[in-house]
Amino acid sequence: LALHGQRLLRRRPEILGTQPDPQGLLGLRQALSRLALNAQIQLDPSQLVITHGCTEALSVALRAVTTPGDAVAVESPTYYGLLQLLESLGLRALEIPTSPHTGLSVEALEAAAAQEPRLKAVVVVPNLQNPLGAVMPDTAKQALLARCEARDLALIEDDTYALLCDTPQRAIKSWDTTGRVIFCSSLHKTLAPGMRVGWIAAGRWQPRVEILKYAQSRPNEMLGQAILAEFLAGGQIDRHLRALRAKLATQREQMAAALSDELPTGTRLSMPPGGPSLWVELPEGLSSLALFDAALEKGVRLGPGLMYSNSDRFDNFVRINAGNPMDEAQRRAIATLGQLCASMLRGR
Repeated sequence: LALHGQRLLRRRPEILGTQPDPQGLLGLRQALSRLALNAQIQLDPSQLVITHGCTEALSVALRAVTTPGDAVAVESPTYYGLLQLLESLGLRALEIPTSPHTGLSVEALEAAAAQEPRLKAVVVVPNLQNPLGAVMPDTAKQALLARCEARDLALIEDDTYALLCDTPQRAIKSWDTTGRVIFCSSLHKTLAPGMRVGWIAAGRWQPRVEILKYAQSRPNEMLGQAILAEFLAGGQIDRHLRALRAKLATQREQMAAALSDELPTGTRLSMPPGGPSLWVELPEGLSSLALFDAALEKGVRLGPGLMYSNSDRFDNFVRINAGNPMDEAQRRAIATLGQLCASMLRGR
């Protein structure tokens, strides 16, 4: 990416002074339309709007389909950033039970929807849900879309992690024939964390989303878009993703083995089919918040389960990052977690 940027600036130095297209650079939207075929989605570049990361895509999507005071169904547990976003928009999170193996419960969603008259949208991460790492079966994805159609709910699909799945997965958007699904994604987790470039395909809400994006932050700057467009057009993304998936698979296995060796009896985890994270259930009676505080004093960071819900139901879970190579520092950190857990169990 750095080489692409250097060459691009030498070849087109005027790009820094070029007025951006409100929808985003056409070349990038064309490349992203081709990339969407991996999820079996057929999109015309005119259906895409480039955003400042997936978070902005989710923000404009929610603003397009809700008003303050409305309820939005989310997976439980869910990414804490989504809970923060909903609160900032004056929206209420309706938490729906979610399995580490099959994702959001469509049956629980239907029951909750029947009791919530102001439910307007569902936000779902069907492929490598954060923090669980769940992948919804295709039948469940189709059932969720059918439920949203029946109840006239907007279905906002966050596809940020899908390219990290060990095997290709279909997006819910691929079954959408009515514009019901608002598809949001980015390359932040898969290619360049320092480049906040996301995109949204908003279906029937596209005109509204274009207005909201322009009012909220104006178009993205051109240089980053042009660099990504050239990189994607060069065909290097497939090789990069194959290497990244293999690396993450090894790191997840190494992390799981180390956790099994160091954490006390009663600790459980499920191995996700891709991605950088592990969702770990602590032995009964251990508080993730207490462990977080104790670990932070030792210089060890983890995601306490309380972050991923507005309730305390996940206080005995933690999210562990396996996105970095296993080295001696990682092993010492895991050993420290094991010692802290053992000490906390003895002190109960």
